[in-house]
Amino acid sequence: MTDPSDTERAAIERDRDLAWELYEAQPQHPLIPQLARSVLARVPEFTGMIVLLAMHHEACGEVEPARRLLRDLVGRRDRQFLNALRELRDLEYGDQNYAEALRLADLVLQEAPETTWRDLMDRGSALAFVEHLEEGWQQIDDAVDLCARIDPDRYGGALGQRATLLLASGAPPERFLPAAEEAVAADPSETLLATTLAYAYLYDYRPDRAAELLGRVLREDPTDELAQGGMTVARAFLDPIERGAATIEEIRAVGMGEIAWRRMRDMIFETALDEALAALDAVMPAGLAGSLRPPLDPETAKASGGDPTVLAWHDGQEPGAGDRWGIGEPFRLMSGREVDEMDDAIERDPDAWPQWDSEGEYYSQILTDDAGAYLIEGWGGRLYRRGPAGTAGTEVAPSLADWVWDRVAAFGGQDPRPVGSRR
Repeated sequence: MTDPSDTERAAIERDRDLAWELYEAQPQHPLIPQLARSVLARVPEFTGMIVLLAMHHEACGEVEPARRLLRDLVGRRDRQFLNALRELRDLEYGDQNYAEALRLADLVLQEAPETTWRDLMDRGSALAFVEHLEEGWQQIDDAVDLCARIDPDRYGGALGQRATLLLASGAPPERFLPAAEEAVAADPSETLLATTLAYAYLYDYRPDRAAELLGRVLREDPTDELAQGGMTVARAFLDPIERGAATIEEIRAVGMGEIAWRRMRDMIFETALDEALAALDAVMPAGLAGSLRPPLDPETAKASGGDPTVLAWHDGQEPGAGDRWGIGEPFRLMSGREVDEMDDAIERDPDAWPQWDSEGEYYSQILTDDAGAYLIEGWGGRLYRRGPAGTAGTEVAPSLADWVWDRVAAFGGQDPRPVGSRR
Protein backbone atom coordinates (compact mmCIF):
# COMPACT_ATOMS: atom_id res chain seq x y z
CA MET A 1 0.00 0.00 0.00
CA THR A 2 1.35 3.49 -0.96
CA ASP A 3 2.39 5.78 1.87
CA PRO A 4 -0.07 8.74 2.09
CA SER A 5 2.82 11.26 2.15
CA ASP A 6 4.07 9.84 -1.11
CA THR A 7 0.59 10.12 -2.60
CA GLU A 8 0.31 13.75 -1.52
CA ARG A 9 3.79 14.49 -2.83
CA ALA A 10 2.85 13.03 -6.20
CA ALA A 11 -0.29 15.19 -6.30
CA ILE A 12 1.71 18.31 -5.47
CA GLU A 13 4.27 17.58 -8.15
CA ARG A 14 1.47 16.89 -10.63
CA ASP A 15 -0.07 20.30 -9.89
CA ARG A 16 3.33 21.93 -10.17
CA ASP A 17 4.03 20.32 -13.54
CA LEU A 18 0.54 21.16 -14.80
CA ALA A 19 1.02 24.82 -13.87
CA TRP A 20 4.22 24.97 -15.92
CA GLU A 21 2.59 23.12 -18.84
CA LEU A 22 -0.30 25.57 -18.83
CA TYR A 23 2.14 28.47 -18.85
CA GLU A 24 3.99 27.03 -21.85
CA ALA A 25 0.70 26.64 -23.74
CA GLN A 26 -1.15 29.74 -22.53
CA PRO A 27 0.80 32.08 -20.22
CA GLN A 28 -2.34 34.00 -19.20
CA HIS A 29 -4.39 30.93 -18.23
CA PRO A 30 -6.38 31.71 -15.04
CA LEU A 31 -5.65 28.29 -13.51
CA ILE A 32 -1.91 29.05 -13.31
CA PRO A 33 -2.07 31.23 -10.15
CA GLN A 34 -4.54 28.84 -8.49
CA LEU A 35 -2.26 25.86 -9.04
CA ALA A 36 0.91 27.77 -8.07
CA ARG A 37 -0.58 29.06 -4.82
CA SER A 38 -1.96 25.62 -4.00
CA VAL A 39 1.49 24.10 -4.39
CA LEU A 40 3.09 26.83 -2.27
CA ALA A 41 0.48 26.38 0.47
CA ARG A 42 1.40 22.71 0.75
CA VAL A 43 5.17 22.97 0.12
CA PRO A 44 6.46 26.51 0.73
CA GLU A 45 9.96 25.43 -0.32
CA PHE A 46 8.76 25.01 -3.94
CA THR A 47 9.58 28.65 -4.62
CA GLY A 48 9.87 28.01 -8.32
CA MET A 49 6.11 28.59 -8.18
CA ILE A 50 6.83 32.20 -7.19
CA VAL A 51 8.89 32.59 -10.35
CA LEU A 52 6.00 31.11 -12.32
CA LEU A 53 3.50 33.46 -10.66
CA ALA A 54 5.68 36.43 -11.58
CA MET A 55 5.96 35.25 -15.19
CA HIS A 56 2.18 34.83 -15.33
CA HIS A 57 1.62 38.36 -14.00
CA GLU A 58 4.05 39.77 -16.55
CA ALA A 59 2.31 37.88 -19.37
CA CYS A 60 -0.96 39.47 -18.21
CA GLY A 61 0.61 42.93 -18.36
CA GLU A 62 0.80 43.19 -14.56
CA VAL A 63 4.43 44.24 -14.30
CA GLU A 64 4.45 45.69 -10.78
CA PRO A 65 3.08 42.55 -9.01
CA ALA A 66 5.60 40.48 -10.96
CA ARG A 67 8.41 42.80 -9.92
CA ARG A 68 7.41 42.61 -6.23
CA LEU A 69 7.32 38.81 -6.26
CA LEU A 70 10.72 38.53 -7.90
CA ARG A 71 12.39 41.13 -5.68
CA ASP A 72 11.07 39.35 -2.60
CA LEU A 73 12.35 36.01 -3.87
CA VAL A 74 15.77 37.47 -4.74
CA GLY A 75 15.94 38.78 -1.17
CA ARG A 76 15.50 35.25 0.20
CA ARG A 77 18.59 33.96 -1.64
CA ASP A 78 17.21 30.42 -1.67
CA ARG A 79 17.82 27.82 -4.36
CA GLN A 80 15.72 29.84 -6.84
CA PHE A 81 17.90 32.93 -6.36
CA LEU A 82 19.61 32.78 -9.74
CA ASN A 83 16.39 31.99 -11.63
CA ALA A 84 14.61 34.85 -9.90
CA LEU A 85 17.50 37.18 -10.68
CA ARG A 86 17.38 36.26 -14.36
CA GLU A 87 13.62 36.71 -14.54
CA LEU A 88 13.85 40.07 -12.81
CA ARG A 89 16.59 41.13 -15.23
CA ASP A 90 14.39 40.15 -18.18
CA LEU A 91 11.36 41.91 -16.68
CA GLU A 92 13.25 45.17 -16.26
CA TYR A 93 14.64 44.87 -19.78
CA GLY A 94 11.15 44.28 -21.16
CA ASP A 95 9.89 47.30 -19.19
CA GLN A 96 12.69 49.39 -20.75
CA ASN A 97 14.44 49.94 -17.40
CA TYR A 98 17.75 49.28 -19.10
CA ALA A 99 20.06 50.62 -16.39
CA GLU A 100 18.44 48.32 -13.83
CA ALA A 101 18.51 45.43 -16.30
CA LEU A 102 22.26 46.01 -16.70
CA ARG A 103 22.81 46.03 -12.94
CA LEU A 104 20.94 42.74 -12.63
CA ALA A 105 22.79 41.28 -15.63
CA ASP A 106 26.06 42.03 -13.84
CA LEU A 107 24.75 40.29 -10.70
CA VAL A 108 23.78 37.22 -12.72
CA LEU A 109 27.29 36.97 -14.16
CA GLN A 110 28.75 37.34 -10.66
CA GLU A 111 26.48 34.69 -9.14
CA ALA A 112 26.32 32.10 -11.92
CA PRO A 113 28.76 29.18 -11.52
CA GLU A 114 29.54 29.41 -15.24
CA THR A 115 29.00 32.20 -17.77
CA THR A 116 26.34 31.24 -20.29
CA TRP A 117 26.13 32.75 -23.74
CA ARG A 118 22.55 33.87 -23.06
CA ASP A 119 23.58 35.77 -19.93
CA LEU A 120 26.40 37.40 -21.87
CA MET A 121 24.05 38.37 -24.70
CA ASP A 122 21.51 39.81 -22.26
CA ARG A 123 24.21 41.95 -20.64
CA GLY A 124 25.45 43.12 -24.05
CA SER A 125 21.95 44.09 -25.08
CA ALA A 126 21.39 46.07 -21.86
CA LEU A 127 24.74 47.79 -22.38
CA ALA A 128 23.73 48.84 -25.88
CA PHE A 129 20.42 50.23 -24.66
CA VAL A 130 22.10 52.39 -22.02
CA GLU A 131 24.13 53.84 -24.92
CA HIS A 132 27.37 51.94 -24.41
CA LEU A 133 26.87 50.87 -27.98
CA GLU A 134 30.25 49.57 -29.09
CA GLU A 135 30.86 47.74 -25.82
CA GLY A 136 27.38 46.23 -25.91
CA TRP A 137 27.63 45.12 -29.54
CA GLN A 138 31.04 43.59 -28.88
CA GLN A 139 29.66 41.63 -25.94
CA ILE A 140 26.81 40.36 -28.14
CA ASP A 141 29.48 39.18 -30.62
CA ASP A 142 31.32 37.49 -27.74
CA ALA A 143 28.10 35.72 -26.73
CA VAL A 144 27.70 34.32 -30.24
CA ASP A 145 31.30 33.08 -30.21
CA LEU A 146 30.74 31.45 -26.81
CA CYS A 147 27.59 29.74 -28.09
CA ALA A 148 29.54 28.31 -31.03
CA ARG A 149 32.01 26.76 -28.59
CA ILE A 150 29.78 25.44 -25.80
CA ASP A 151 26.28 25.16 -27.31
CA PRO A 152 26.69 24.54 -31.04
CA ASP A 153 23.15 23.18 -31.46
CA ARG A 154 21.80 26.65 -30.67
CA TYR A 155 24.33 28.58 -32.74
CA GLY A 156 21.81 29.39 -35.48
CA GLY A 157 19.44 30.85 -32.90
CA ALA A 158 22.25 32.91 -31.39
CA LEU A 159 23.04 34.35 -34.83
CA GLY A 160 19.39 35.35 -35.23
CA GLN A 161 19.30 36.93 -31.78
CA ARG A 162 22.42 38.96 -32.51
CA ALA A 163 21.06 40.33 -35.79
CA THR A 164 17.72 41.16 -34.15
CA LEU A 165 19.41 42.96 -31.25
CA LEU A 166 21.65 44.93 -33.60
CA LEU A 167 18.60 46.03 -35.56
CA ALA A 168 16.62 46.92 -32.41
CA SER A 169 19.46 48.98 -30.94
CA GLY A 170 20.10 50.90 -34.17
CA ALA A 171 23.41 49.44 -35.28
CA PRO A 172 24.62 51.00 -38.55
CA PRO A 173 23.99 48.95 -41.69
CA GLU A 174 27.71 48.25 -42.09
CA ARG A 175 27.60 46.34 -38.80
CA PHE A 176 24.16 44.85 -39.26
CA LEU A 177 24.72 43.47 -42.78
CA PRO A 178 27.29 40.71 -42.07
CA ALA A 179 25.42 39.66 -38.91
CA ALA A 180 22.15 39.44 -40.82
CA GLU A 181 23.82 37.51 -43.65
CA GLU A 182 25.01 34.87 -41.18
CA ALA A 183 21.61 34.69 -39.48
CA VAL A 184 19.65 34.33 -42.73
CA ALA A 185 22.11 31.73 -44.03
CA ALA A 186 21.54 29.73 -40.82
CA ASP A 187 17.75 30.13 -40.97
CA PRO A 188 16.31 31.34 -44.31
CA SER A 189 12.79 31.33 -42.79
CA GLU A 190 13.63 34.44 -40.72
CA THR A 191 11.44 36.76 -42.81
CA LEU A 192 12.08 40.01 -40.94
CA LEU A 193 15.83 39.50 -40.99
CA ALA A 194 15.76 38.61 -44.69
CA THR A 195 13.78 41.77 -45.44
CA THR A 196 16.00 44.04 -43.36
CA LEU A 197 19.08 42.42 -44.88
CA ALA A 198 17.67 43.39 -48.28
CA TYR A 199 17.51 47.02 -47.13
CA ALA A 200 21.13 46.71 -45.96
CA TYR A 201 22.01 45.53 -49.49
CA LEU A 202 20.26 48.62 -50.87
CA TYR A 203 22.36 50.76 -48.53
CA ASP A 204 25.42 48.90 -49.88
CA TYR A 205 24.24 49.53 -53.47
CA ARG A 206 23.57 45.90 -54.30
CA PRO A 207 19.97 46.27 -55.54
CA ASP A 208 20.00 43.01 -57.50
CA ARG A 209 20.76 41.04 -54.32
CA ALA A 210 18.10 43.03 -52.45
CA ALA A 211 15.45 42.33 -55.11
CA GLU A 212 16.28 38.62 -55.04
CA LEU A 213 15.76 38.44 -51.26
CA LEU A 214 12.62 40.57 -51.30
CA GLY A 215 11.15 38.51 -54.12
CA ARG A 216 11.54 35.39 -51.98
CA VAL A 217 9.84 37.05 -49.02
CA LEU A 218 6.96 38.33 -51.16
CA ARG A 219 6.40 34.92 -52.73
CA GLU A 220 5.78 33.60 -49.22
CA ASP A 221 3.69 36.60 -48.12
CA PRO A 222 2.63 39.05 -50.87
CA THR A 223 1.04 41.33 -48.22
CA ASP A 224 4.30 42.04 -46.33
CA GLU A 225 4.35 45.87 -46.38
CA LEU A 226 7.98 46.21 -45.38
CA ALA A 227 9.05 43.89 -48.19
CA GLN A 228 6.71 45.64 -50.64
CA GLY A 229 8.31 48.98 -49.77
CA GLY A 230 11.76 47.48 -50.19
CA MET A 231 10.90 46.05 -53.60
CA THR A 232 9.60 49.45 -54.73
CA VAL A 233 12.93 51.01 -53.75
CA ALA A 234 14.93 48.16 -55.31
CA ARG A 235 13.09 48.68 -58.62
CA ALA A 236 13.78 52.44 -58.34
CA PHE A 237 17.46 51.45 -58.31
CA LEU A 238 17.30 48.79 -61.00
CA ASP A 239 14.83 50.15 -63.57
CA PRO A 240 16.88 53.21 -64.66
CA ILE A 241 20.04 51.07 -64.69
CA GLU A 242 18.38 48.45 -66.90
CA ARG A 243 17.09 51.19 -69.24
CA GLY A 244 20.54 52.73 -69.43
CA ALA A 245 19.18 55.97 -67.95
CA ALA A 246 21.45 55.89 -64.89
CA THR A 247 24.44 54.10 -63.41
CA ILE A 248 24.86 52.72 -59.90
CA GLU A 249 27.46 55.46 -59.36
CA GLU A 250 24.88 58.14 -60.16
CA ILE A 251 22.40 56.54 -57.78
CA ARG A 252 25.08 56.43 -55.12
CA ALA A 253 25.86 60.11 -55.76
CA VAL A 254 22.39 61.17 -54.53
CA GLY A 255 22.52 58.89 -51.48
CA MET A 256 19.58 56.64 -52.34
CA GLY A 257 21.07 53.83 -50.26
CA GLU A 258 20.98 55.96 -47.11
CA ILE A 259 17.41 57.00 -47.85
CA ALA A 260 16.37 53.36 -48.28
CA TRP A 261 17.91 52.29 -44.96
CA ARG A 262 16.26 55.19 -43.12
CA ARG A 263 12.93 54.38 -44.74
CA MET A 264 13.16 50.85 -43.38
CA ARG A 265 13.95 52.16 -39.90
CA ASP A 266 11.02 54.56 -40.06
CA MET A 267 8.61 51.79 -41.09
CA ILE A 268 9.71 49.42 -38.34
CA PHE A 269 9.96 51.93 -35.49
CA GLU A 270 7.26 54.36 -36.70
CA THR A 271 9.71 57.26 -36.82
CA ALA A 272 8.84 58.85 -40.17
CA LEU A 273 8.47 62.62 -40.54
CA ASP A 274 4.69 62.67 -40.24
CA GLU A 275 4.91 60.66 -37.02
CA ALA A 276 7.61 62.97 -35.68
CA LEU A 277 5.48 66.04 -36.42
CA ALA A 278 2.46 64.47 -34.69
CA ALA A 279 4.63 63.75 -31.63
CA LEU A 280 5.92 67.34 -31.73
CA ASP A 281 2.36 68.67 -31.65
CA ALA A 282 1.85 66.90 -28.31
CA VAL A 283 4.82 68.58 -26.57
CA MET A 284 5.40 71.82 -28.44
CA PRO A 285 5.70 74.93 -26.25
CA ALA A 286 2.86 77.40 -26.68
CA GLY A 287 5.20 80.13 -27.91
CA LEU A 288 6.50 77.95 -30.73
CA ALA A 289 3.04 76.70 -31.64
CA GLY A 290 1.71 80.26 -31.82
CA SER A 291 4.44 81.31 -34.26
CA LEU A 292 3.55 78.66 -36.85
CA ARG A 293 1.30 79.47 -39.77
CA PRO A 294 -1.76 77.39 -40.76
CA PRO A 295 -1.09 74.41 -43.05
CA LEU A 296 -1.37 74.28 -46.81
CA ASP A 297 -3.82 71.85 -48.31
CA PRO A 298 -2.04 68.62 -49.35
CA GLU A 299 -2.22 69.29 -53.11
CA THR A 300 -0.79 72.80 -52.80
CA ALA A 301 1.91 71.52 -50.46
CA LYS A 302 2.83 68.81 -52.93
CA ALA A 303 3.04 71.30 -55.81
CA SER A 304 5.40 73.54 -53.82
CA GLY A 305 9.15 73.28 -53.99
CA GLY A 306 9.28 72.76 -50.22
CA ASP A 307 8.77 69.61 -48.20
CA PRO A 308 5.10 68.61 -48.71
CA THR A 309 4.79 66.85 -45.35
CA VAL A 310 6.04 69.90 -43.44
CA LEU A 311 3.94 72.38 -45.44
CA ALA A 312 0.79 70.29 -44.94
CA TRP A 313 1.59 70.51 -41.22
CA HIS A 314 2.39 74.24 -41.09
CA ASP A 315 3.07 76.61 -43.98
CA GLY A 316 6.11 78.25 -42.46
CA GLN A 317 6.70 80.35 -39.38
CA GLU A 318 6.56 84.03 -38.53
CA PRO A 319 9.86 85.91 -39.05
CA GLY A 320 11.83 86.47 -35.87
CA ALA A 321 10.44 83.37 -34.13
CA GLY A 322 13.23 80.97 -34.99
CA ASP A 323 14.78 81.06 -31.53
CA ARG A 324 11.66 79.30 -30.20
CA TRP A 325 12.99 75.98 -31.50
CA GLY A 326 15.70 76.14 -28.85
CA ILE A 327 18.56 75.10 -31.15
CA GLY A 328 20.83 78.07 -30.44
CA GLU A 329 20.31 79.66 -33.87
CA PRO A 330 17.29 81.65 -35.08
CA PHE A 331 16.17 79.30 -37.85
CA ARG A 332 12.46 79.41 -38.70
CA LEU A 333 10.35 77.29 -41.04
CA MET A 334 10.01 78.64 -44.57
CA SER A 335 6.63 78.85 -46.26
CA GLY A 336 5.90 77.16 -49.56
CA ARG A 337 5.73 80.54 -51.25
CA GLU A 338 9.14 81.55 -49.89
CA VAL A 339 10.70 78.33 -51.17
CA ASP A 340 9.14 78.78 -54.62
CA GLU A 341 10.26 82.42 -54.84
CA MET A 342 13.80 81.48 -53.83
CA ASP A 343 13.91 78.66 -56.41
CA ASP A 344 12.73 81.06 -59.10
CA ALA A 345 15.38 83.62 -58.09
CA ILE A 346 18.15 81.00 -58.27
CA GLU A 347 16.97 79.87 -61.70
CA ARG A 348 16.76 83.45 -63.03
CA ASP A 349 20.17 84.56 -61.75
CA PRO A 350 22.36 81.61 -60.72
CA ASP A 351 25.44 83.87 -60.50
CA ALA A 352 23.81 85.70 -57.59
CA TRP A 353 23.47 82.38 -55.76
CA PRO A 354 26.88 80.74 -56.31
CA GLN A 355 26.45 78.25 -53.43
CA TRP A 356 23.31 76.78 -55.04
CA ASP A 357 23.22 74.46 -58.07
CA SER A 358 19.60 73.89 -59.06
CA GLU A 359 20.64 71.72 -62.01
CA GLY A 360 23.36 69.54 -60.54
CA GLU A 361 22.19 68.78 -57.00
CA TYR A 362 19.11 67.84 -55.07
CA TYR A 363 18.08 70.06 -52.19
CA SER A 364 14.92 71.29 -50.50
CA GLN A 365 14.94 74.38 -48.30
CA ILE A 366 13.29 73.85 -44.91
CA LEU A 367 14.34 76.64 -42.53
CA THR A 368 16.10 80.00 -42.78
CA ASP A 369 17.69 82.38 -40.30
CA ASP A 370 16.72 85.32 -42.58
CA ALA A 371 20.40 86.26 -42.73
CA GLY A 372 21.56 84.11 -45.64
CA ALA A 373 21.75 80.70 -43.96
CA TYR A 374 19.39 77.77 -44.51
CA LEU A 375 18.71 74.28 -43.23
CA ILE A 376 18.15 72.12 -46.29
CA GLU A 377 17.43 68.49 -47.04
CA GLY A 378 20.22 67.33 -49.30
CA TRP A 379 22.33 64.29 -50.12
CA GLY A 380 20.96 61.04 -48.72
CA GLY A 381 17.99 62.87 -47.20
CA ARG A 382 20.30 64.44 -44.61
CA LEU A 383 19.71 67.88 -43.12
CA TYR A 384 22.50 70.38 -43.82
CA ARG A 385 23.24 73.95 -42.81
CA ARG A 386 24.12 76.01 -45.86
CA GLY A 387 25.42 79.52 -45.30
CA PRO A 388 26.30 82.37 -47.66
CA ALA A 389 28.81 81.84 -50.44
CA GLY A 390 32.28 81.09 -49.15
CA THR A 391 31.13 79.33 -45.96
CA ALA A 392 31.37 75.59 -45.47
CA GLY A 393 28.16 73.55 -45.27
CA THR A 394 27.73 71.27 -42.26
CA GLU A 395 25.50 68.32 -41.48
CA VAL A 396 22.89 69.11 -38.83
CA ALA A 397 20.97 65.81 -38.60
CA PRO A 398 20.76 62.48 -40.44
CA SER A 399 17.33 63.54 -41.75
CA LEU A 400 14.63 66.12 -41.26
CA ALA A 401 12.64 63.55 -39.28
CA ASP A 402 15.63 63.05 -36.98
CA TRP A 403 15.87 66.81 -36.46
CA VAL A 404 12.19 66.90 -35.46
CA TRP A 405 12.60 63.90 -33.13
CA ASP A 406 15.51 65.73 -31.48
CA ARG A 407 13.11 68.62 -30.83
CA VAL A 408 10.46 66.22 -29.47
CA ALA A 409 13.00 64.79 -27.04
CA ALA A 410 14.23 68.26 -26.06
CA PHE A 411 10.65 69.30 -25.26
CA GLY A 412 10.16 66.25 -23.02
CA GLY A 413 8.47 63.86 -25.45
CA GLN A 414 9.10 60.17 -26.03
CA ASP A 415 11.72 59.35 -28.68
CA PRO A 416 10.98 55.97 -30.34
CA ARG A 417 14.12 55.91 -32.48
CA PRO A 418 16.51 53.03 -31.74
CA VAL A 419 19.22 54.23 -29.41
CA GLY A 420 21.98 53.94 -32.02
CA SER A 421 20.06 56.32 -34.31
CA ARG A 422 19.92 59.15 -31.77
CA ARG A 423 22.62 61.83 -31.53
